Amino acid sequence: MSLISWFDNRTLYGCQCMLSVMFAILFLWMGRAYPMVRGVRSMACAFLVGIPGSFLLLSRGRIPDFLAINVADMLSVVCFVLLYDGIVRFLGRRPRLWLMTGAGAVSVCLVYYSTEVRPNLVLRIAAMGMLAALIRGMTGWELLRGSAEREIRAGAGSLDRGASWATGGGVTRFFGVFLAALAAIGFLRVAMLLILGIPGSGIQRSALQTTTGLLSVAYIGVYGLCFLAMAGHELITRSQEESERDLLSGALNRRGIEARLATELKRSNRSGQKLSVALVDIDHFKSINDRYGHGTGDAAIRAVSLAISKSLRDVDYLGRYGGDEFLILLPMTSCHQATIASGRLSRSVNELTFLEETRRLSLSIGITEASPEDDAISLIARADEALYQAKSDGRNCMRIVMPMTTFPDAPMPQPVRIESGS
Repeated sequence: MSLISWFDNRTLYGCQCMLSVMFAILFLWMGRAYPMVRGVRSMACAFLVGIPGSFLLLSRGRIPDFLAINVADMLSVVCFVLLYDGIVRFLGRRPRLWLMTGAGAVSVCLVYYSTEVRPNLVLRIAAMGMLAALIRGMTGWELLRGSAEREIRAGAGSLDRGASWATGGGVTRFFGVFLAALAAIGFLRVAMLLILGIPGSGIQRSALQTTTGLLSVAYIGVYGLCFLAMAGHELITRSQEESERDLLSGALNRRGIEARLATELKRSNRSGQKLSVALVDIDHFKSINDRYGHGTGDAAIRAVSLAISKSLRDVDYLGRYGGDEFLILLPMTSCHQATIASGRLSRSVNELTFLEETRRLSLSIGITEASPEDDAISLIARADEALYQAKSDGRNCMRIVMPMTTFPDAPMPQPVRIESGS
């Protein structure tokens, strides 16, 4: 007796139905509680559609074949497309719904033709098998591509801060490999079916049906659990990012910028690449608060933060260090290059008109470069010393304090730009 014979087909269909109910309820709740999670509504709708589809399969032999085959397969097609749509939207891309919907419509037409017009069991099974393998393969490819892009960003030194929620690391890779393997098995089964035809004995046909049921249960279970794990990773990442974000300026708060500084110092010590920091102070900020009120002072902080952010690269970090002071991290940047960048952002702030045409905002900037002996405290202390010199020299200027030693010039890695798929 083979292991396959231990499973009952109706029990497997019942398991599919129960899993669909469980995940549908879970993702409906998640969609209401956390509407910022992309694709969760499509996932909830997919499992909702899967409930009547599984029930129709479970009732086969007790209801008309049109319902048990044609309607059930049509619901399966809708479920496949919605699952694909949910994953691709979660990854932040635009799903190719025209392709999936077109393939699904062709499959539904072939199923109807092979059951109601000219019965052909091989054609019916092949049509649904090819569609399932296609959608699983496309979904797996999107997941693997998303995982690979995250690794490229991490290797380039920009950890995708704006979209770090788009993948769940190892879970995403496992999910992609799992779906790719299911797609390969599906294409192989369809090829064998077209070559060998339907098995002659009832035992072999039952074993084929049972294998299909087992794969479907595994597919539903792994799909729901992996999406749940990726969504949980996104929510944790969002929560962490919000805890490190300054609500007034939109920049990182002190905790966030210090964490990034520690990371960049470790990266510089490991790779030998240069790191420069700039401590920025808004000139005469106290007089703005005293004359115009704290609301106006808050507006000035927001305006300066936005102007500085627009002048920085994707790999740079901006944090509000305290009051009207900002800390800027410039990875892979020498002190000379940092002065050029600081001049650019200083000019962008000088161009801001504030309340009166004659009153413009200006910045005092202290710049330094990291050395192999530096920790966060010594590096910021040196930048603070440079800032003090800038203030003492009349403000609206930048000053530099260099360490005794710096990291040697190293080959600069080429910037990597990741484009979202369309």
